[in-house]
Amino acid sequence: MPDSASPKNIAVIGCGALGSVFAALLAKAGHKVRAVCRWRDHLEAMETRGLLVIEGDQELRPALRVFPALPHAEFAAGSPCDLAIVLVKSFDTESAAAGLAAVLPQRTPVLTLQNGLGNAEALEKNLPHNPILAGATTFGALRERPGVVRLAGRGACEIAAWNQLAQADLEPVSALLAASGIPCTPSPDANGVLWRKLAVSAVINPLTAILRVPNGELLESKEVILGLQKGVTETASQVIEEVCAVAAKYRIALPTPAELLREVRRVCQATAANRSSMLRDAEQGRRTEVDAINGAVVRFGKRCAVPAPANLLLTALVHAARP
Repeated sequence: MPDSASPKNIAVIGCGALGSVFAALLAKAGHKVRAVCRWRDHLEAMETRGLLVIEGDQELRPALRVFPALPHAEFAAGSPCDLAIVLVKSFDTESAAAGLAAVLPQRTPVLTLQNGLGNAEALEKNLPHNPILAGATTFGALRERPGVVRLAGRGACEIAAWNQLAQADLEPVSALLAASGIPCTPSPDANGVLWRKLAVSAVINPLTAILRVPNGELLESKEVILGLQKGVTETASQVIEEVCAVAAKYRIALPTPAELLREVRRVCQATAANRSSMLRDAEQGRRTEVDAINGAVVRFGKRCAVPAPANLLLTALVHAARP
């Protein structure tokens, strides 16, 4: 990617709550943003009235273009894409990657900030000649109604080069995000970034979905988790210990379980009002990303003979929690 100082043409693939916030902040910073939204009501509202992002008592109405799918004409030589950010649900990554492969120039960097594991692999498989960056974010966002999104908690991003092609793009993309009001730190370890986020998500997302509470209420909850017969704190500890045990088998360096638990508490406090995407999906009877989060811990554990019963149970409970 060229230098990060000048305005860029950026595609945001997946304009849900978080994608809407990122698209808005990038557009506010002066970049030309084209957002792909698969939610028909949200798309139609943005096409008709524009996007509204609310943060506290502040309102942002960014100038951006929205599409139901990647528009081939928009990616022609006269209107190139400098960066694609993928924020679709993990189970939609394959289709998003295939769509990008059909229209994206080979040197355009692609950044995934999605939940769970397997997203970077899917992008690399479909886009073997593109730089792939993988990262995590602690921003919290909530879609209040079609066309209206609330920024429930400002966080930060940490990104890394997933393939060798992306090494030259790591610093420019990180600088671009930071200059757009999205604090971002480059990292030399993609797997470390993804598994640290996985450990936090494996606690917050399923527990909020099962208990039907916003993030902050996990810090106060004394609820017993079915089957485990343990409270939230003990369950969180076991989930994280399993993540660390599995990661160690793959030589993935993680903070200690105690440090990761502190990070869970910090994220819950910073995004206290946020209702996790998994909670919202469960409430609406939609497919959740639990299989890419807790389910991924179980799958990776089976491959290296490390059991992950707490993650297995939370996966089952989230599936059962859908109305």
